[in-house]
Amino acid sequence: MLNNYVKTFINQMARRTGINLTDMHKRILEFVYNYYEKHRVGPMYRNIERYTGATKEDLERLFPHGLNSVYTWVGIPIQSVNDLCKPIADVKVDEDREVYLDYNATTYVRKEVVKILTDYYNSKTGYGNPSSSTSLGKKAFDAILNARQEVADCLKVKHSEVIFTGSGSEANNLAVKGIGFKYIETKGHIITSQIEHPSIIEPVQFLGMFGFDITFLDPDQKGLITADAVKEALRSDTVLVSLMAVNNEIGTLNPIAEIGEICRLAEVPFMVDAIQAFGKIDLFPKEMGITMMSLSGHKIYAPKGIGALYLDETVSLVPLIHGGSQEFNNRAGTENVGHIIAFGKAAKLAHMEMKSEMKRIQEIRDYFLDQLNRYCPDCILNGSLKQRIPTNLNIGFPDIDSGALLLSLNQIGIYVSAGSACSSGSKEASSVIKAIGVDTDRYGIIRFSFGLQTTQRDVDYLFTYLPGILDQIKNDG
Repeated sequence: MLNNYVKTFINQMARRTGINLTDMHKRILEFVYNYYEKHRVGPMYRNIERYTGATKEDLERLFPHGLNSVYTWVGIPIQSVNDLCKPIADVKVDEDREVYLDYNATTYVRKEVVKILTDYYNSKTGYGNPSSSTSLGKKAFDAILNARQEVADCLKVKHSEVIFTGSGSEANNLAVKGIGFKYIETKGHIITSQIEHPSIIEPVQFLGMFGFDITFLDPDQKGLITADAVKEALRSDTVLVSLMAVNNEIGTLNPIAEIGEICRLAEVPFMVDAIQAFGKIDLFPKEMGITMMSLSGHKIYAPKGIGALYLDETVSLVPLIHGGSQEFNNRAGTENVGHIIAFGKAAKLAHMEMKSEMKRIQEIRDYFLDQLNRYCPDCILNGSLKQRIPTNLNIGFPDIDSGALLLSLNQIGIYVSAGSACSSGSKEASSVIKAIGVDTDRYGIIRFSFGLQTTQRDVDYLFTYLPGILDQIKNDG
């Protein structure tokens, strides 16, 4: 199966050579890639024809340099590529270094959390079934209860209002569909925005298939959803407003408290996707008029596969998963004890360090912008700088292909995103970037995001090579 790096490279090569990828292109490329992964040698014409139906003549017709192009596009080494397109800059570094600037996509598991997981998997804590009546089960139950309280303390809510899920996306689905299914007979009106995460947009669209009326609010040019826009969209039959606190691509911070007050007065449930905000800003649902709020572990240095939903005690949901009474009857299934206690620890640490860490990152962010203005004054910042978390910069580079830039940086150990990590590998421009009116034909978009291990030295390493990379990509274009 093609990974996102290879998909990005394939789309980049297709774009640079003017190839419109068809199902036949994709079938050939996937077969060749999988064959090489299994045998560590590229397939020859006979095997390609046998398994895909494509002859040598088909390869010559479909790809600019036939089999050489196929090999190059999926990363198989060949003897000579002098006549092939080279969208990636040729960069020689003085000292190899890994610089991770993609914290909005995911984070590493911090050492304090690793210890929690190690103890759990070494059976020192919590390996019993939390629903059992054994002493081991009681220990597991208590471990979950402690983690639930740790998350609740961050939000100033009751521990019984924290529901653990398998991911942030599941939490979003549970909130949206859980409310929607309550009104499945009468339907109703739902308000969301054009720039939400797909795990909000797609469940909302799913409810639309059942007859719910959906309003998708447009952001302003700064990437914000205003309280006035929400107020104007509210109707007597509105059953849900669902908006994110911080945008995952451009880092903009919506006026959640203002919107929450409007929803409270209208007596409409307010769901907030706080996955990019949790651990970076204060989030107090009771004070902010928030009815439901989703969280994710792997954005705050906990493992992947664990999330949570805050659910106000006055609101009930229809569960997505039936078959047990776990999570206060909101999510059936034996709890993922190790990941839950890891999430609790990560949440506690993130909130203990939040103010000092955000101050440190803002200084790095401002230094980054100074260097960017120095070396690339024609670049643009997407989204408001003032109403934004400090961990995110979404930059438009004029006359630069974002795929070429992403891959060029990747080869010297600098890891960034050209869009949301969930959809990387796609050659389509981000719907968020389109929604705020950026000219994606002119600007290549790269998201830089900062975290616990980001230093000024990382920024210096980036800007040592970025100007030369931009020059090469422009000249090759």
